[in-house]
Amino acid sequence: MSLNRLEWNDEYSVGVLELDDQHKKMFAIINELLEAIASGHTEEHLEGIIDFLIKFKIFHFDTEEKYFKEFNYEGAEEHIAIHKQFNNKIDALRAKYPKYTNEFAFELVDFLEDWLIGHLLTTDHKYIKCFHDHGLK
Repeated sequence: MSLNRLEWNDEYSVGVLELDDQHKKMFAIINELLEAIASGHTEEHLEGIIDFLIKFKIFHFDTEEKYFKEFNYEGAEEHIAIHKQFNNKIDALRAKYPKYTNEFAFELVDFLEDWLIGHLLTTDHKYIKCFHDHGLK
């Protein structure tokens, strides 16, 4: 796993300012986690970043799912199942590492980098037309 910062580019955009801003915030949180790992910060610092990341992820998923329901998005069920898989993976990592160690942080950031980029480029891009058709920009 590299400790290179994640950089946002327009390829990741879903064309909805609110959601793009949330996705950019996820990039920033992951980058903060990368910086904490690189600088050898304490478990307490890692705990704060990870707890914020988990809370923000809930907020973000709730935002997307609110629009799924509002717009009767046909891919909602599949997309929500993917969100649940994400939550299950986070829960499994937390069970594997009861303390917020560097090992936990490394495994978490590795998962988050791969998941976020893949999710943005595939799953999230599927709702673009539906959201735009309902005037969300």
